[in-house]
Amino acid sequence: MGLSDREQEAFAEIESQLISEDPKFASQMQLGKEESARRFSTRNIVLGVLTATVGIVVLLTGVTIDAIWLGIIGFVVMGGGIYLASKQTTSPPSKSSGRGGSGQQSKSNQGFMEGLESRWDERRRQ
Repeated sequence: MGLSDREQEAFAEIESQLISEDPKFASQMQLGKEESARRFSTRNIVLGVLTATVGIVVLLTGVTIDAIWLGIIGFVVMGGGIYLASKQTTSPPSKSSGRGGSGQQSKSNQGFMEGLESRWDERRRQ
């Protein structure tokens, strides 16, 4: 169900006020801009967690056998894994995921609500 004309006008007025009062915040809130849309990569999170787990095992092994140098290496590996897991990327997520859909790609500059609305309309047509 789409918004009425009155609601669309109200949202447009709120948006214009936000842009005039705080343009930096408004630009960060627009999801269509690639430079402001920073995301976490699932690949980085998985690799980071695995690396951190290996680092913890190496650290505990070094502590258990009284090898300080092995404990230090384990700590460094664990820190690298945490860094990798928390690293953000600016590239958009891959569109070739196995999710179902009509196969049409939405425009990258399309807003979040517009995308939801278009998908809703598409479902209703089917």
